[in-house]
Amino acid sequence: MSRREMYCWLVSLFFTAAGISPLSAQELSAFVKVNSSRVQGTHRQVFDTLEEALRTFINGRRWTDSPLLAGKRVNCSFTLVVTEALSSGSFKGELYVQSHRPVEKSDHSTPMLNVRDTEMEFDYTSHQSLQFDLNFIQGNLTAIIAYYAYLILGLDLDSRSSLGGTSCFRNMELIAVNAQSHGWKGWDRRGNRNRPAIAAAFNDGALEGYRHMWFDYHRQGLDVPAANGAPGSEKIVSSVLFLSALQAKRPTSVLIKLFGDAKLEEMVNLLSQTDVREKKQAHEALLKLYPARNNELERLR
Repeated sequence: MSRREMYCWLVSLFFTAAGISPLSAQELSAFVKVNSSRVQGTHRQVFDTLEEALRTFINGRRWTDSPLLAGKRVNCSFTLVVTEALSSGSFKGELYVQSHRPVEKSDHSTPMLNVRDTEMEFDYTSHQSLQFDLNFIQGNLTAIIAYYAYLILGLDLDSRSSLGGTSCFRNMELIAVNAQSHGWKGWDRRGNRNRPAIAAAFNDGALEGYRHMWFDYHRQGLDVPAANGAPGSEKIVSSVLFLSALQAKRPTSVLIKLFGDAKLEEMVNLLSQTDVREKKQAHEALLKLYPARNNELERLR
């Protein structure tokens, strides 16, 4: 047996003994892009190695132990736009995170997350490996990326099983608490739509109804089509009514924005196929929820 064959055999033996498959251990399948076109006078190599380091960090790690994702990879994208070099090895930028999952018994996917995070400041040097320990946060870059990895997975798991993403959301809050002590930008708990606010919302027992609605929307509304093969409109309409009730109680809830940023276009497409009464009801409710997106809602008039 050659040295390479011996190495592969030992790796396979390790994973077998651990009870996991080396090909199925990771849950994320992320497209990763670092855009540094706005930064002048910095060696391009640092951003090339940063992109590869992020790709390895996100896709090469096992984030959860959930059996619901066994054999599955969650499709997502992380686009880091570096806007400024603050100093040698220190940068400022914006992060765009998106994810989606397949709709069962169909050939299309449903959007799950669409976030723009403008509070990115981080340190990185060329060829630096990215390390992360949930209980010992050392760097802002990996803290932010891990936070969004858990958000992606939590949303996916909640859509497959009622409250299935609880452990992921708790990890988000743990990251937020531990990162806050470093004074990094974006972790201040005084905001109502920043990272700590999102984590707190998903861990707030009083807001569990949102997570149940999220499950119903996907599992009962999309994954279980009506007799004509179309998504079940009843659960889609009820989700609009739930969001309206949530707005009445908590008008600034970050969950309302998160839902609209990911789902509004899909909801309009689905609701445009319902009867006149349902479309009118949905239009009135969604216009109050998302007044700035009136043009998109015109299809429901």
